Amino acid sequence: MAARRPRATSGRPRGADSVQRRAEILDAAEELFAEQGYRGVSMSAVARAAGISQTGLVHHFATKDDLLAAVLDRRDEQDTAHLLTTPEQGWRFVETLVGIVRQNEERETLVRLYTALSGEAVTPDHPATRWLRRHHHDVRENITAAVEQAVADGELVAETPADHIARLLIAAMDGLQVQWLVDETDPPMAEDFRRLVETLHAQWRAD
Repeated sequence: MAARRPRATSGRPRGADSVQRRAEILDAAEELFAEQGYRGVSMSAVARAAGISQTGLVHHFATKDDLLAAVLDRRDEQDTAHLLTTPEQGWRFVETLVGIVRQNEERETLVRLYTALSGEAVTPDHPATRWLRRHHHDVRENITAAVEQAVADGELVAETPADHIARLLIAAMDGLQVQWLVDETDPPMAEDFRRLVETLHAQWRAD
């Protein structure tokens, strides 16, 4: 009896199809959440947009809350990946935020999603509220630490209000996104944000 020949494979790593399918689901959910808000989107709508059955969707994400969490986590991972390519410290870290704002000009769907969910998440029972609180806390903590490092390095004066600057920069990033989304004639966000960063640096720079 002849030995059985091994089954031919496509050469794709095991699980590659599942990873691709998961990415397609997240893409579909991200666009729908951005257009209709979290509460206006059903799991069945996401399944249709992703081209799979609802059973298939639930195989990857058991609930809509799980799906939303995955979409939001992927957003933060993309921003973190940008920062890791430029691991600057002190005020140089603050300047890298301009690059994130510039990158967001190429990610309108993601910006629209973040802005829409931020508005919904002001109610305490919204599933994105905890994520948004953590997101703001982490960003504020990172900026504050960077400004404090700039003070320690002697680049900024000792009385520089690190936490105040962090809150101001977060407010500017979020506010510029709203204006940019609702008015297509608005100038690029990164330019206005860059000028703010430069103004703050000049105001608190050590002589």
